[in-house]
Amino acid sequence: MKWFAIIFLPCVVGCQTTKFVIEEGHALENHVIKTVTAMQPITCVWQCVDTPLCFSMNVRSLPTGWVTCELNNSSKTADPQDFQISPETRYQQLVKVEHCTTKQCIYKEVFQDGWFRFGSKLLKSFSERKTWEEDRQFCHSIDGELASITHENENEFISHLLDRVKIDETGENKQLVNVIKHWKLDGTDSDVGLASDAEYTEEDGVKTLHLNGTTSSYATTAAVDFGNKSFTIASWAKLKPSVNHTSVIISLWKNQRHFLFSKNSYSKLRFVVKNKTNEAAIISLARGSLPHGEWFHAAAVWDRDKHMAYLFLNGQKIASQSVSSYAAPKDYNPSKKFDIGRKRNSGATLKGYLRDLMIIGSALTGEQIISKIIEPSFNGAWIGFNDLYTEGTFDWPNGTHVTFTKWAPEQPETRNIFMNEDHDCVGMKFGEGTWDDISCARHLPFVCEKKAYG
Repeated sequence: MKWFAIIFLPCVVGCQTTKFVIEEGHALENHVIKTVTAMQPITCVWQCVDTPLCFSMNVRSLPTGWVTCELNNSSKTADPQDFQISPETRYQQLVKVEHCTTKQCIYKEVFQDGWFRFGSKLLKSFSERKTWEEDRQFCHSIDGELASITHENENEFISHLLDRVKIDETGENKQLVNVIKHWKLDGTDSDVGLASDAEYTEEDGVKTLHLNGTTSSYATTAAVDFGNKSFTIASWAKLKPSVNHTSVIISLWKNQRHFLFSKNSYSKLRFVVKNKTNEAAIISLARGSLPHGEWFHAAAVWDRDKHMAYLFLNGQKIASQSVSSYAAPKDYNPSKKFDIGRKRNSGATLKGYLRDLMIIGSALTGEQIISKIIEPSFNGAWIGFNDLYTEGTFDWPNGTHVTFTKWAPEQPETRNIFMNEDHDCVGMKFGEGTWDDISCARHLPFVCEKKAYG
């Protein structure tokens, strides 16, 4: 027997109305996300309404007079093959309230094609990683828009919807493997020694190594062996204005085998490797135009398998060189010292700031440099919120009035000082539901919305 019941919930911070259709003698199998035992069925109704991805219930009476309720993350509509005969069970499914006279009607539904309804919207999460603009264009191609959010319940629903997007599919796994050495250069590295004029100081809100360009302003650390494999040398740097001479990031120039990672006197990023002092360099790259007075990220890469060397500036490849197979870099004596901010045989130094100097035992690509080193970790998905048109004024792309925000602590942060880039687009964090503004060029999954009819 089928019958309908309208269930009115008590007013708590605004009246809420919901409606269930009930079908006796049936249950939805294989979709239970939570089991509740309660004195009255109304308690189960509350539980389903308050559980974002609950769309139906299997309700059974107990000999004690209580009821046990299985909350389902699907419905008869979405998974009809799992709708089974089950004596002594009442199947209850949320349906639309036709005439809503209270402040907010609770209506959510799941469909077979992966779309969900919440109130007057259809929502769907997509695990493909795209930039904010690419995601928006995709949503437009299916007659939708990047999701807008107008109240807490909607934000919570989308947050739980995103839990269905596996984080390992997002490409935002920040674990950097094969790290041979990471010097933070913030005063916490026990193996870094400072010469008399070098110091740790705060620059742009971050503790960094400050070098003033004199011959007694540098740091040293024990050498590590990395020359006999593929490797990446990477560092953040900020050069002071009017620095026209060679500026050394890191070097070894004391024994037979040499390497130098620096800015040359023409403001080009340079990478030099020699296996013997009196022989020609096997790697000699110089390219690009390094900025002064702002942070940049520099990386030198040796790919032993391909016999190729590369230079990257802010994750973009600016130079490459093919190297003969017999002329590959060799290992470095770990009993020697690496110099940070100095090249010993010439007196070249650095005037500026360094932080997060790394040697990785693999040849990173530009995309890996950006995703695993340059960009801060962000496990989340794009929503529509942005300040692309007016800096600091965030709005929704469909013109929806801004009535609700869910910023994470210390957000919004409208600019990344280290990448010199604007943070104009907003993502929702997985598991938290809070929002961060980040670069629109990040590749993230996303949520599209459409208007629901009927």
